[in-house]
Amino acid sequence: MRLAWLFLVLAIATEVVGLTVMKAASTSSVYTGHAVMYASIALSYMFLARAVKTIPVGVAYAIWEGSGVALITLVSVVIFGHVLSGREMLGLSMAVVGILLVNAGKAQDQETVEQATA
Repeated sequence: MRLAWLFLVLAIATEVVGLTVMKAASTSSVYTGHAVMYASIALSYMFLARAVKTIPVGVAYAIWEGSGVALITLVSVVIFGHVLSGREMLGLSMAVVGILLVNAGKAQDQETVEQATA
């Protein structure tokens, strides 16, 4: 089970790398950035596929997508100087709360299964 969560973290990290490089590659004529972008995004999907062998796909996808959006927005603010509007901050806050609720539901489901098998 821990290995699946590691794969999910790697999926999130490689997605963020791929999207960060995509922004940098879009302003350059060098194709190395595009290759890194495509490779990172492909790795992200490969890691996600490994994670969903154990983690329910809905939970894994919600965490992967929500965390990716939040982290890439953070990268956008810190590295690229994007200024968030109030609506964007509210939307990100809602996404983070959603991820926490999905994770809490997953933890509660696991406790229920463990109690039933004990």
